[in-house]
Amino acid sequence: MNADRFRRADTRGLWLMVASAAAFAAMAPFTRKWLTGIEPQSIIAARAVVMTALFFAWGRLRGVDLAGCDRAGLLLRGTIGWFAISCYVWSTQHLPSGQAVLIQYSHPVFVAALAPWLLRERSGPGHWPLVAAAFTGLALAIGVGGEIDRNAAIGLMGALLSGFAYITVRRISATESPLTIVFWFSLVMLPTSLVSCFTPWSLLDSLAAWLGGTPPNAVHGGAGAAGAHAPVGAALRLLPATSGEWIGYLGVVAVGLIGQVTLTEGLKRAGAARATAVTMAGPLFGLLFDRLFFARTPTPLILGGTLLVVAALVLLGLLKPTAPATAKRLTAAEPPADVSPE
Repeated sequence: MNADRFRRADTRGLWLMVASAAAFAAMAPFTRKWLTGIEPQSIIAARAVVMTALFFAWGRLRGVDLAGCDRAGLLLRGTIGWFAISCYVWSTQHLPSGQAVLIQYSHPVFVAALAPWLLRERSGPGHWPLVAAAFTGLALAIGVGGEIDRNAAIGLMGALLSGFAYITVRRISATESPLTIVFWFSLVMLPTSLVSCFTPWSLLDSLAAWLGGTPPNAVHGGAGAAGAHAPVGAALRLLPATSGEWIGYLGVVAVGLIGQVTLTEGLKRAGAARATAVTMAGPLFGLLFDRLFFARTPTPLILGGTLLVVAALVLLGLLKPTAPATAKRLTAAEPPADVSPE
């Protein structure tokens, strides 16, 4: 009876992880279609307000200590996470949504490349070939060597930062509840994004300009309000001005929240390795949404590169790493969840 209940819980957990991947991937087309004229930090701030309120109430109802023990670690994870989501939202405004999603979901390959040194984890015999395969697929999918990769560099920086956020979570999850970790993430994200909204200078715009980032109009074109894209460094508005922009604005907040909740609940029910592998459906959802929202069909090179990345990262997720040298581990009832930087 217990075994059957555990199997049902695991199945529900895996479906929740698929829903989480779809929800997080949906953030990209909502932003790309309706919010290219909106300040990215405004989008992040709106999401932070909702997340902070929700996870504060959720933690109180469950009796979780949201104050945390390792506050320096929680603050570091929140700060890195804010930088990562800033890069992701920026990239969804300047890249095709399928590529933006793929780049963001590539963060496990950075974790796999860094964990053997930073977490002192032993790598299996297939580890490094899979890491190399994932990087190769990523290079094919984003068109390294062409104009678009200069804008993609911001997305890659976000993926790298997401990898560091994941590694930070692996450290602090020894003492912190998943709800505490995600609450602090939103709590840190709220003031940093609000301050950035009113700062008359954008680090990411400046970095993209320095790299020679191409305005989206020059690469993809577009017709009408839904297809028009502001160039890098253009004046952006803090709040939506049209019904379409409000749809996108509220839609990003909603799907981001759904993604975070289903991620939290899914990781509690499913085995960590299988759950992590299932989340790699995200890039496939990204390509699907690119087709549905923009009628964009991936080239064979992009499709092949995406599938190579997904396959390599799924296999990496199914490998069982040696436990890192942390002070203690969480119980089986409360695994190190909420590792998503989104």
